[in-house]
Amino acid sequence: MVWKQESKSSTTVTSKIIQNEVDSFHLIWYSRFLYAMQEPLLYNRQLSKIVYRFTWLRTFDNPVVIRIERDTSGVILYWKVTDGQGGYSPGDIVINNKRNLTLLEWDRLISMVDLANYWQMRRIDSFGTDGSEWILEGVELTRYYVTSAWSPDENSDFYKIGDFLLNLTDLKIKEVDKY
Repeated sequence: MVWKQESKSSTTVTSKIIQNEVDSFHLIWYSRFLYAMQEPLLYNRQLSKIVYRFTWLRTFDNPVVIRIERDTSGVILYWKVTDGQGGYSPGDIVINNKRNLTLLEWDRLISMVDLANYWQMRRIDSFGTDGSEWILEGVELTRYYVTSAWSPDENSDFYKIGDFLLNLTDLKIKEVDKY
């Protein structure tokens, strides 16, 4: 946040995007949705598994979160949808499902993550008013990383990862609605 003193009795607060970082306004925004979806905290926690979480906040459509966890017992895919709107409020959970993934599906995801050079990927485009925020978090035993893209191009690696994760679920989302 940027605080600008207008006068002795007036201060203007605006959010600011610092290159490749997200300001506290957007962190609070994302956190509201994850909290409403009852998602676990991934940052600053020691985990004994590998986790990737995709959060999809479309301005006028239901928020979606997809989380994949791999540990010694296997790979599980979780997905949740709320009845809110990604550009406004989280709403309440209306879909809360999970299924086991095959190692082939897991390997395909890891291949896509590696091809995209995810752990060094920078934020794509800036925030907008109408569109969608695609957020991807990754946790391994010794590191955490998060990056995002505003309405990514369908040919981008970021889009391909998000689309792959969406297709692993039973959500029926038209291609035109994948913005």
